[in-house]
Amino acid sequence: MGCRSGRCHLRKWAADTSDLHGLKHIAGSGNLFRRLVWLCLFLTALGFCIYECYLVFVGFLSFNHVTQVDVLYSTEVEFPAVTVCNINKYRESAFTEDDIKNVGVHLGIIDEDHNLLLPELYTDEFRDFIDSVNWTVVEEDPDYNMTDFTIRTGHQKEDMILSCLWKEEPCEESDFQHKLTHLGNCYSFNLQGANSDEADWKHSYAAGAANGLQLILNMETPEYTPTNDLDGGAMDAGLRIMFHYPTEPPYPKELGFAVAAGDHSFISMRHEKITSLPDPYSECESDGADIITHFDHYSLQACRIECETLVVVAECGCRLPEMPGDDDVCGPADLHECAHPTLVEFITGNLDSAESCECFSPCEVENYPFTLSTSRLRLTYLEALFANTSTNFTAAYIGENIAVVSMYYEALNFETIDMLPEYTVATLLAVLGGNLGLFLGASFLTLAQLGEYCFDEVVGWCICTPKKEDDDKNDGGNKVGHVPTVTAMDAWGAQKL
Repeated sequence: MGCRSGRCHLRKWAADTSDLHGLKHIAGSGNLFRRLVWLCLFLTALGFCIYECYLVFVGFLSFNHVTQVDVLYSTEVEFPAVTVCNINKYRESAFTEDDIKNVGVHLGIIDEDHNLLLPELYTDEFRDFIDSVNWTVVEEDPDYNMTDFTIRTGHQKEDMILSCLWKEEPCEESDFQHKLTHLGNCYSFNLQGANSDEADWKHSYAAGAANGLQLILNMETPEYTPTNDLDGGAMDAGLRIMFHYPTEPPYPKELGFAVAAGDHSFISMRHEKITSLPDPYSECESDGADIITHFDHYSLQACRIECETLVVVAECGCRLPEMPGDDDVCGPADLHECAHPTLVEFITGNLDSAESCECFSPCEVENYPFTLSTSRLRLTYLEALFANTSTNFTAAYIGENIAVVSMYYEALNFETIDMLPEYTVATLLAVLGGNLGLFLGASFLTLAQLGEYCFDEVVGWCICTPKKEDDDKNDGGNKVGHVPTVTAMDAWGAQKL
């Protein structure tokens, strides 16, 4: 090749060696019309092949994904953590003279002259209490403890959770943990530490209400205190409940669902595991170690709590009682004049610093989608049930304050939703090979043949060019003699005939 009288050997290679479909008919000895027809067919197939391969490469570099949904059956399923909070944050009867003096004005309960702003919203006992206090002798406390106030005046577990049954057996005291949230005192069932043994977690071994959690809850609506705390005017009466993974912190104010009094709520759950691909396929957070400093592992609600804490501390120099960290807790004035307005602005996205702290869903998340149905409680039956107890609730009180909630799995399985790449390297090669084979009848070895031909041509020309220059010099010297015969060799040293 390359040296034989300057001839191009592409046609000979196409006719004798190449495995590409159509090339033999183009370079063969057929008539001109037949060769032109095959040339058109070959170029058309080549165009389609290039176009399809282009689309494949675009899809591969776009990092598209597909979703695979599967339902897996199991003999046991982990029960979620269940966090219960009262929508009302402070109990009216728990306020003391010191509480009213230090936080009454900031909570919008009294004015500067210690008069109730909306006396018609409070009970006669509370109005009499405010009127009976000699406020001139009650002094403000510069070191007033807002954490103690929030816990002490919030709804207590023994008053709010009247009954708890797990698999129709009474719950243990250790099954609930106290958590401070934006709703004040909350109580979490099956909340676990990051290093806890999963064998100690609650599990369901069968579907149905008999294998779940049942709570009888008291909303204590006579204790509701209208305040301006986080826009909490106590317009609603009820409870907020949130399902979450046992090692994740609760965030019930924004992510919980409501339960009303006078109803028996039946909540049938499903367990859902979602796995997403990290960047560049999605914006999920695969680690979050650089974001989370107060929690053991990353979750969406943990990130939101972290961001809220960072923003409030940066703007006000202190934190809310429910926020994690070692920073000082805000006093009454700073809490309601700076921290609460800053938090509301951040949650609604109206704060400039909100853009600097973004929270993305973790790449692995476990959800608990549910269906809620209700039936009315038999008030007279419950009145008789509580008649011989210390509570002695009336039917009217039960209708306005008592809720029964049954939570259970509707089926003993869990749904997995996995994000998978549309193209991996293996699928890319398979699709490319399919297109080359379909349109051109080519394979990897065909490409190797083409590479071999190009290599032989380049090497052949490089070897023969100096030889040709020497021959030209000899001819120019008018020397007549024997003309050497040049034998063409390919790059591998094989003689070309």
